[in-house]
Amino acid sequence: MTGGEDEAAVPGRTTPTAPLDEVEASQEVMSLLSEHVPLALLADLAIPEGPQSPQILSEEGLPEVAWWEGGEHAEDGAPAV
Repeated sequence: MTGGEDEAAVPGRTTPTAPLDEVEASQEVMSLLSEHVPLALLADLAIPEGPQSPQILSEEGLPEVAWWEGGEHAEDGAPAV
C-alpha cells in the first residue's frame, strides 16, 4: 500500500468503526439488556460517581405503562411472568 492511499478503499479490507474493546463492551451490554438487566442498574455500575437510579427516576418519573406488573402479555408481546 502506498502512502496516502485510503485503507478502506482496498477491496476485501475493512476498517473497524470502533476499537475492538468498545465493540465487545457494547455486545456485552446488549446481552445484559436482552436478559432484562435494568439499564439503570448498568448505568449505576458503569459510572458509580454518576447520577444514581433513584435520582434518575425522580427526574424522569415512571413510564406510562407499568410493564413490570404483568398482565396477559408484556408490552413486547412476550408472555408476562
